[in-house]
Amino acid sequence: MNRMLLRVRACAIVPALCLGILGMGEWTCKKKEEPRYAGGVNPSGYRMLEGKKVFVDAGHGGSLGADIFRQGPGGVSEEEVNLRVARYLRDKLAAAGAIVRMSREKDEDVPLERRVAMAKEFAPDLLVSVHHNGTVRRMDRVNYPCVLFWGSAHNAGPSLNLAELLQNEFHKIMEDRGRVLSDFAAFPETGTMILRETRYLCPGVIGEAGFFSDERHALRLADLQYNQLEADAYFLAIAEFFRRGAPSGTVRASCAVESDPIAGLLIKDDRPVIALRLDPGAKDATIDRSSVRAWVDGVPAGVTLIEDALCVLDYGERLYPGAHAVRFSFANSRGNRSPVMHATFTLEIKAGDFDRLMGEGVRLVKSRRNPREGLKMLLAARSMSVTHPDDDTILWHIAQGFARIGDANASDYYLAKIRHCYPESSYLPKSARTQSEPRMMVEYKGAPVSFLHEASLEHVCREHTRKKTPSAPVRRSGPRLNEVI
Repeated sequence: MNRMLLRVRACAIVPALCLGILGMGEWTCKKKEEPRYAGGVNPSGYRMLEGKKVFVDAGHGGSLGADIFRQGPGGVSEEEVNLRVARYLRDKLAAAGAIVRMSREKDEDVPLERRVAMAKEFAPDLLVSVHHNGTVRRMDRVNYPCVLFWGSAHNAGPSLNLAELLQNEFHKIMEDRGRVLSDFAAFPETGTMILRETRYLCPGVIGEAGFFSDERHALRLADLQYNQLEADAYFLAIAEFFRRGAPSGTVRASCAVESDPIAGLLIKDDRPVIALRLDPGAKDATIDRSSVRAWVDGVPAGVTLIEDALCVLDYGERLYPGAHAVRFSFANSRGNRSPVMHATFTLEIKAGDFDRLMGEGVRLVKSRRNPREGLKMLLAARSMSVTHPDDDTILWHIAQGFARIGDANASDYYLAKIRHCYPESSYLPKSARTQSEPRMMVEYKGAPVSFLHEASLEHVCREHTRKKTPSAPVRRSGPRLNEVI
């Protein structure tokens, strides 16, 4: 009887203890569900997000037991905070009409390869990876935000825009100042996988909103309201990025463009009009004319804006047989940059073209009579055979050609190719600037865009030239029209 009485009393005491603890707001006998977003930003005012696809990557996951580095003071864990912030961000974006996909919805280990595959399958307009930083210097009170983009500031384009916007929002909720930087600063050989493998897919950044290893910031990160403030920072940066627009473009040719199983896109006209069709990315935005830059095979090309969003390239006297790449970038009037974009095509190759271009190209570069055309010939010849036994010789003359036209950076790049790729080259002593530790090379081609036939280009150019200079005939060789930007 006494035993039964004790059991009854115990059953009454346990619920009472649970209720008392719940009243203190510290513990619960039952695991609480993750609260829904209740932040202070009203999503109804962000129509620019409607229909936009955003991939939200909650960093790490499922590894706390094996990776104690990611646990901060008081037991806060980076992967747990990453997931909370990502969930709040997902809720906010979805409420504004965006289409959101998460790389993980719970505390599980999703390999980086799988995250990349998920992003590629989803094909988003934007990618954000939510992280928090940590350091072994836990006694020094190290805490600041930073945002990473892939590559360099010269090619990051829209990713750099997003990184700058996000860093600005982080600074509004954190007293510590940080900075935007390339992920190569932290991962020198390849950058981060999630950004590297999606660099041509969409703009993307990694947010590191402070250090979980800092005692004071760890208290903030354990606070659900602060997590929502951080989600607001991501949301506002993403919304402003889309409000500014996402500039893009295509490359057009006045001649027929054929599909060839070996050469890819093939043309047979060596003097076509080559033009860029530019899209500022927002209805009330325009093209920032001063920002348009273009290169043909790495050689700067003059750019003439002949319509609101149509630019004609001046590539010189003619194109030469071989593979060619047009690269370009620009910004819109709201300050958002396009990615570096590229389109490739091949001008029909015939017997003897390689030897002819090599001989004439070397002669023109050496004589300095017309080094630009000589350089173009050498680049076209090299496109036919990059593993030629004398490729280091071709690279040497290409480097001299770029030096002749005043492009020291490109000249150094081709000299570095000799140093890195041809250990037996006789040009090594000439190509070495100083004796230094070896460095790997990384070449960024740019996001691929369409190369299309547009029959009206010649007529449009002719009309533009007639209005500007009525007596001047149209030059079909990369028209050097008026108003060169």
